[in-house]
Amino acid sequence: MNFRKFTTTILRTSRHLCRVQQTNTIKASLSLSRRSILAKSTSTTSNTKRFSRCLAQQSRFFYHAGTGRTVFLGCLKITTIFIFGFFSLVVIPKHVLAEKKVPWVTGTIAISGIVPMVFVAYITGPFVTYVHVRIPSFARNSKQMIVRFAKSIPPETELDFTTMNIFGKPRVSRAKVKDIYAIQRRFGMVNFVRDTSLLKKSKAWWKVKAVDQFGVHGRDSGFLNGEVWNLIRKNIEKKSIR
Repeated sequence: MNFRKFTTTILRTSRHLCRVQQTNTIKASLSLSRRSILAKSTSTTSNTKRFSRCLAQQSRFFYHAGTGRTVFLGCLKITTIFIFGFFSLVVIPKHVLAEKKVPWVTGTIAISGIVPMVFVAYITGPFVTYVHVRIPSFARNSKQMIVRFAKSIPPETELDFTTMNIFGKPRVSRAKVKDIYAIQRRFGMVNFVRDTSLLKKSKAWWKVKAVDQFGVHGRDSGFLNGEVWNLIRKNIEKKSIR
């Protein structure tokens, strides 16, 4: 009897140990599968977040005039200012204080210092370095949605034009698509204008005048090699100026 009890106890113990081992194996496999699923979902979520962040950063930037062109024009503006300062502070006073001075020579020298600065400021004033478009969140999901949005862009969509002042400092002008029109001015340097009548009424006379003329001449630069901006440009060019 004792031998039978001993054998029965050993069999029960072995069965219990087998069951415990099987349970632990199943739990371990389940935990591994859960970890793999969580890792995959986490990686997918992180990749999606990275893509959405990248797209959100690029979605508003649709045109760039080029770094080389922008730097050249900025340096040209600063150079003409230095030329004007040199003529005004050094050359002109020297001729004015000279014993034998000729009036027309002094006037010519003054004009020589003023004309380059005024001409460069007049020609390069409308030059646009960047164009940012404020698009709704639903259009940022994919490139195809952005292109589709640009093909039929709403009139209330806001565009940010970044220009340079006379010192080369960036200046952002915001306008709606419905207020922008295509036209040629300033020897072809201006190809877009906007309606600033409401801004002039609400702005004080001593404040800086709002920019109403823009020159956007590049066609294959910016987001998607300028495809989105070219679609927006075509929609603007379809309208006739008031």
